[in-house]
Amino acid sequence: MDIKEYNVNTEQQKQNHPWEYARLEVIFDLLSKKTLSKEQISSGELTILDVGCGDAFFLNELSKRLPKANCFAIDTAFDDESIAFFAEKYKGINFYPSIEHEDLSKIKIDVILLLDVIEHIENDVDFLKKLTEMPGFSADTRIIISVPAYQNLFCSHDTWLGHYRRYTVKKLRNHIGQAGFISDQDGYFFFSLLLARIIQKFKENMIKPDLTKVSGIGDWNGGKIISKIIKTVLVWDYKISKIKRIFGIRLPGLSTYTICRKQ
Repeated sequence: MDIKEYNVNTEQQKQNHPWEYARLEVIFDLLSKKTLSKEQISSGELTILDVGCGDAFFLNELSKRLPKANCFAIDTAFDDESIAFFAEKYKGINFYPSIEHEDLSKIKIDVILLLDVIEHIENDVDFLKKLTEMPGFSADTRIIISVPAYQNLFCSHDTWLGHYRRYTVKKLRNHIGQAGFISDQDGYFFFSLLLARIIQKFKENMIKPDLTKVSGIGDWNGGKIISKIIKTVLVWDYKISKIKRIFGIRLPGLSTYTICRKQ
């Protein structure tokens, strides 16, 4: 969850959105099936950087599945107070405000996660190039990127969160290519969410939204049963898209992803 969305509610009221839990399943599947070796999965001995980690919910959940992994949460929104807060909340995760922190120069990086991050960066290509300058980056480092899909679906939620753009697979390939990366796999996920976003976009074309009333997913309070149903639907959405991909059918989706490496 973006720090801006996290701040919508107090810690006591906070409830993570089922979309976050479903995305966790998607990214873990991409990690375990396409990114990490069987030895890395079984041993868990690897280093993961979650850059633009937000509230670190995702990395904490991932660390439970890979308990021996060295996990680093990095977000420019962190200050000393928030780092202290999250470090106390999520034991075993290292928190930093920048990829240029001296401590990060001492590690070998296996995986970098950029989950709904680069759409926030005006010059995403230069930022991606900068990752390769990290001392621990190597030809073996893999980057998993997820971003919102389709520029024509850009709406008030994107504006409120400070997004510069949305992506197609082709556009994402082009941007990572300019940064010197090549994609091992890419595509879309969460096909079932497209209709809701299309309806939202249509409504906003008719009536200009009030950005002061936009709150993102930080105010979710749907309850355990509704949350579980939504998560289940989204996970099956991903699984169906994955099966169709085997037969050469690539479904669109509200999110775009790539697994890439340095050329």
